Parts: sequence; C-alpha cells; structure tokens
Amino acid sequence: MTERDLTTGETQMIFRRKRKSDLVTITQNREVALAVDESPSREALEAELQSLLKPRVGITGSLARGNYGDELYVRVYEHWLGQWADLTLLTGIFRPWYFRAIRNNQVDLMDAVVLGGGDLLCPYRPEIDRDFTNPMYLRRPLHVAGIGVERNRPDIDPSVLEQWTEFLTHPNVRSISTRDPGSAEWVSEHIRPKVSVGSHADLVCALPLPPVERDDAKPILGIVTRHIKSPKEYRLLEEIGASYIEKGWRVRHIIGGVAAHGKRDFDNAEELKVDGKETFYTENLDEITRALGECSLVLSMKLHTTLVATMYGVPTVCVNPVVKARAFMAAIGREELALSPTDRRLVKILEDGVPAVPMDKVEELRNQAIERLKSLSQQIWDDYRNTSTVRSHLLPETISWSE
Repeated sequence: MTERDLTTGETQMIFRRKRKSDLVTITQNREVALAVDESPSREALEAELQSLLKPRVGITGSLARGNYGDELYVRVYEHWLGQWADLTLLTGIFRPWYFRAIRNNQVDLMDAVVLGGGDLLCPYRPEIDRDFTNPMYLRRPLHVAGIGVERNRPDIDPSVLEQWTEFLTHPNVRSISTRDPGSAEWVSEHIRPKVSVGSHADLVCALPLPPVERDDAKPILGIVTRHIKSPKEYRLLEEIGASYIEKGWRVRHIIGGVAAHGKRDFDNAEELKVDGKETFYTENLDEITRALGECSLVLSMKLHTTLVATMYGVPTVCVNPVVKARAFMAAIGREELALSPTDRRLVKILEDGVPAVPMDKVEELRNQAIERLKSLSQQIWDDYRNTSTVRSHLLPETISWSE
C-alpha cells in the first residue's frame, strides 16, 4: 500500500509522526549546540583552578591554651596567612601518641608548618612541651616564626640545648625568626642553626585592632594581673586603684585569658581588693582587646595586654618587668615604664603623668611585623608554586594583599 492509497486521516497520522520525529531531532541538535556553547572557556577553567589551588599551612606552638597573647597569634595568622592559604591548627596533634601514624598523615597533608607564639624556648626548664619540638612537624617544610627565648635566668640545661639543637638544625627547617634581638642572638650563639636567624617586632603588632570609643568624661584605669602572682604584689596596685576611684575614674580589672587559663586569672582576681572596681571577664578575644583599647591608662602584668594597649595608643605601664616586657618597652623608648608592682616609683610616675605613647614607634613595630608576615608568606608561596609546572603556570608570582 502506498501513501496515495491511505485515507486522509491515516495520511495525517503519518504526517504528524514525521513532524514529531523532526521535532525530536531538532531538539536534540539544539541541546548539543547549547552544550557546545556552554562549555567553559580556557580562561574560566584557569580562574576556577586558581581559586582551588591554595597552600595548606599548619600552625602550631603555644596555641589553644587560653593565654590571651598566644591566642592572638592565631588571629594574626588568620588575617595574614589566611588570605592566601588554608590554615589548619596542629597544636596537640601528638595526642594520643599511639595514633602517631595517622597523625603523621595529617601533617603530611600540609604544604608547610609554621611554629610560633610565646617564649617557646626556655633554656633552664628541662620539660619541653611536645608541641614545641614535635618531630612530626619536621616531615614538612617548617618555619619558626617570631618565637621568644625566655632569658630571665642565665643558666642553661644541657638536655634542653640538645633537644632544641637537634630540632632547629634539621634540614627541613626553612626559616627562623624571633620577636626580639636578644632571642635571635641567643639562638645564633647556642643553637647555630643552618639557616640565618632574624628578629623583628612581636607578630601581634600586626594584629588589626577592632575600633573602640573612649569616654573622656569617664576615664578608665585598666589593671591586668596574673594568676601566678602573690597577693602581696597587689597591695600597691590596690592603693593606686582606690586613689583613681576617688578621682572619679572607673577601675577595670581585665582578665587577660580565656578557657582554663582565664578561669585561673579570674579566681586570682579576687586577691586585688579595690572597692568599686569592675572585673571584665569574657571568653571572647576581641572583647578583651576592646576592653584594653577603651582604657585611658593601663597597668599590666602581661606582655600582650601591654602590647595591645600600647598599639591602641593607651599610656601603659608594665608592672611585671621580665626580659621580654622590658624589650618591648625599650622598642618604643619607654624603658622606664617597666617596673615591679611593689616599686613605689610607680606612684611618682602616675602623679607626674604617664607619657603619651610614641605612635611613630608603634607604626614602626606594626610595619616590621607586617613585613615579616608578608616575607614569610611569600617564601611559603614560592615553594608551593615553584614545585609544580601547573601551579607555576596558573598562580601569580606574588601574593595580592588586603591590609
């Protein structure tokens, strides 16, 4: 039977079937065309890959312990290293030791490890924290950044020197820097690492500070104490606090710690007996920072509360004159403002008026710290980028910074 022999209705059915078949074919061709049109360009592919290619950097040291100053190092790393790297907190990774094989795998995922924060190297204390000289970290390129050497005593324990020498002279140690010249000199003289040892301002000087407002009509005297201090070291501070309340000032007792560390400082704060004082206690690091910045004057027993208040431009007296605190005060030309909390010269200093913070020197310290963080970042970036032809092609030579 030919198409001519069919009825009109049958012919229409065949026609419709042909049209439907044509429609399917047209639709399929359009989908293929669209698929071709929507395939990403080379530029889009490269841009996508660039966004995915980031170094993985492990950070460790005296971190996640609750000490305000040490925790600020994490904030600094988040701001500066976090702009170009994915950060992982490695502190405590050695626990439990019997799982060290899988812990090693975690470290092996890192492209670099940065060890820093606090007086990690204490020459006369034989028990060294496992987070400070953990051999796991040496599986990857290691950068020792801005550490301090505790030099409150001249003696050196031979076992301490041996352990730190073995660690810092390992071939995978790519850079070493300290937060003051005295620490750099000690490491160079006693450890003699294979890499040069630099020094710069404490890296916390590079911390972006949250904005604060001060009420000049209601000035605040901030006092920061330490839980390891004896109550007898608070008697003069109590006298000073009471005198400032009589003058119409607020007295704010700031707890410079969080977690268990902050709890011990808070419990000890009861030993500073000043009627009418406010006790400022929080688990929020930024709120501690703001509490310091809102003060008109600070008396501090801790290095980093001294440092942060100074960076805000708050006249500050350090009343715990250990070596690291004296070094910082010397860096801003205020050596005379580091003295014992029982030294009655403190009363005379306050009566005469604590000198204004030399903000030009503060900016020098800030710039030093930022420059060190940028040079450290570039060194890690170069190692990451240059060990792969793909990364060398896709990634820029230098890091683009957001201040």
